[in-house]
Amino acid sequence: MAIRQIKSAKAAGPENIPAEALKSDVEVTTNILHLLFKKICEEEKVAMDLKEGQLIKIARKDLSKCEN
Repeated sequence: MAIRQIKSAKAAGPENIPAEALKSDVEVTTNILHLLFKKICEEEKVAMDLKEGQLIKIARKDLSKCEN
């Protein structure tokens, strides 16, 4: 579901993978991600290039209220 919600004409993450590439075949993308996360869990370590990431807080409501 989340793969389909990625905005087109945007790059997903620092790898600059176009959203259209991820959305072109959701089943294949899902399988690739599943294998990646499965390998990470089995080996209990993350590849160095995957350790860098960006966390972005997404406000869901009015920012003037402390209800987010």
